[in-house]
Amino acid sequence: MNKGIAAAPETRLLAKVAQGDHAAFRELYESMSRSVYFYLYRILRDESLAEDVQVEVFTQVWKGAARFRGRSKVKTWVFGIARNLAMNALRKNRHHANIDDYQHIADENQPNPDDADRRWLLQKAMGMVSDKHREVLDLVFFQQMNYQEIAEILAISVNTVKTRVFYAKSALRKAIGKLGVAYDEI
Repeated sequence: MNKGIAAAPETRLLAKVAQGDHAAFRELYESMSRSVYFYLYRILRDESLAEDVQVEVFTQVWKGAARFRGRSKVKTWVFGIARNLAMNALRKNRHHANIDDYQHIADENQPNPDDADRRWLLQKAMGMVSDKHREVLDLVFFQQMNYQEIAEILAISVNTVKTRVFYAKSALRKAIGKLGVAYDEI
């Protein structure tokens, strides 16, 4: 097990969760639930569905904590579970709400520009890129994951992640341009 990863607070909490420690699970949940929810919401585009899948994610974390081997960060492992469950939910539901209907939802991890118009433009532009591009942009910029972690979550190579990020940024620039705004203005 990687000592740097093993020393992480989340790893110690997960080890306690594996032993049935409810307080450790509560602490792990409180530290990660918000970012997991917003990640799920950006994929599923449905508040209720994101909440349901979030419950499933943390149920699997509770049940599967003993199987965590420490080959990745706990956050990477949890987001991998979240992604798999979100993809399953998308296949089952095939219903996507319009993100514009939920503008009141904000993630403290997202960029917080002073101007509300900038947030709206960025949100609108993100809605204009493909699901694949939106997902990789979310993991890089909102979840602040590195390419290796993203590769593990998406089950693709690091080079594919790099390529996908490159094209996702390009698609985002084009979407911002279609909104009549220069990329530098956001």
